[in-house]
Amino acid sequence: MGQEIERKWRVRKLPKDYKHFPCKLLEQAYLCQNPTLRIRKESSISGEGEKNSIPGRDEKAGISEGQKQEEYIFCYKGRGRLSREEYNLPLTKEAYETLIGKTEGRVIRKFRYAIPHGAYTVELDIFQGELEGICYAEVEFSSEEEALSFQPLEWFSEELTGERGYSNAELSFAKELSNLKLKD
Repeated sequence: MGQEIERKWRVRKLPKDYKHFPCKLLEQAYLCQNPTLRIRKESSISGEGEKNSIPGRDEKAGISEGQKQEEYIFCYKGRGRLSREEYNLPLTKEAYETLIGKTEGRVIRKFRYAIPHGAYTVELDIFQGELEGICYAEVEFSSEEEALSFQPLEWFSEELTGERGYSNAELSFAKELSNLKLKD
């Protein structure tokens, strides 16, 4: 990739049709926060994401390995909030499984829905586990000017792009979550 230009918002309420859009289950953890060194497992899900793909329940929900594809990624992110350097590199499953044991902080699990909006894709993240109840919407752009001119959708709430404490890396490393406003 090279450069990530992205804005992030807390979600006021989930759009009524979000489960109709493509969904992935993401599991990610961090080797380092500054610079950000992240590993991620992305599991593509067929059907309605949350209903069918909570870890440990796939067999009960009737999801076979043929319905779920996994991808493993190592990511480097530089400093910055709105714009920063980013590189994604493929990992093998074995490398991911080795590195996950070397991470610090909490492992983040979330469903990510890809919701089209004009020329953009809104990535709706619905966190699971210890972070359950947190929902973010992220939109990527090709320039900072484009990012700054984007008008948030009605279901977006407070913008978190420039706020400290709300990045996934910061959530992973946070000792205490109670001092953050994570929900409306």
